[in-house]
Amino acid sequence: MEPQIGFCTNAVGARIAYATLGQGSAWVLVPGYFAYISAFQTFPEAGQALQRNARYHTQVFYDMGGTGLSDRNRTVFTLESELRDLETVVDHLKLDRIVLLGNGPSGPVAIAYAAKYPERVTHLVLYGTYACLGKYLSDEVRAAIVSLLRQPDNWAGRRLVLNLAASQAQSDSLELLAALVKEVATPEVAANLMDMVFKYDVRNLCPLVKAPTLVMHRKGDPLVDFKAGLELASLIPNARFVPLEGDMHFSILGDTESIERNQLEFIGDPITDDKTAKAAQPVAGDPVPKDSDTGKAASLSLVAESKPEQKKENWLRMDNPLVFVIFAILASVIAGAILTLFKC
Repeated sequence: MEPQIGFCTNAVGARIAYATLGQGSAWVLVPGYFAYISAFQTFPEAGQALQRNARYHTQVFYDMGGTGLSDRNRTVFTLESELRDLETVVDHLKLDRIVLLGNGPSGPVAIAYAAKYPERVTHLVLYGTYACLGKYLSDEVRAAIVSLLRQPDNWAGRRLVLNLAASQAQSDSLELLAALVKEVATPEVAANLMDMVFKYDVRNLCPLVKAPTLVMHRKGDPLVDFKAGLELASLIPNARFVPLEGDMHFSILGDTESIERNQLEFIGDPITDDKTAKAAQPVAGDPVPKDSDTGKAASLSLVAESKPEQKKENWLRMDNPLVFVIFAILASVIAGAILTLFKC
């Protein structure tokens, strides 16, 4: 099956590109850091997961305003503008009941939608996300990340930022991510999007969520602190919290099977034999296997037992905020020097 790409227009006249795949009840994937349509075409693991889920559901995903196939002329970067685009896609496709999935920075947008439309969301699935990321990252780290992304033709800066979120990823995966970021958005838009997600705060909206909610978080997530996932699960009534092994932030890298397996179990979908053979759900202490137009049941026992294992590690790691800021400053100076040389 191939995704069917279409376009719709939001309330301010901007074009939003979306794609659908499969048949059945709708799963809506809210986009995060980069364009989802391109991401699912770039990473085989993500595309394969889409194909599997499309056997039972219509997968709906779209590109954020300012990225990918959506309108690139974006000037407003707020939670409200992201919520408006999600509303636009759901309304355009006339979806009455949906399963809503939010990963990383798209989690707060999914939470805001679920709080606003409790009658529409049957299940809310959240991975590697937060209610308020600002309290877990220092101002210096946030400023460094935004500054690096804003510099034109700064491959080193993009790679450095991605390395912070996926420090143990294979080099080829980071190369693909860095190329994807450059392809789907201008440096200015990428920086503004990152600055926007750093400012999200939906702590007041979490108690309004009525849908059954699954919160998954990797214990070693280098970008979104594990404590942010715990806090999020505690704020959403009767949320189920599942800690996962691993030190990747991006859901399309690392152990993707455990994410998909827990997601399918939560929704109530069949699990294929190869996944059934592996543990149906992580247990604390056990390792987890590897159409278009123009226009608090939060598993507190697991929480108590799943405190990230303390390891004696070299302090010179990219997920050390101090080290990251130092490297960010060096990268900026080097990039500026290179640009100056070329201009001379």
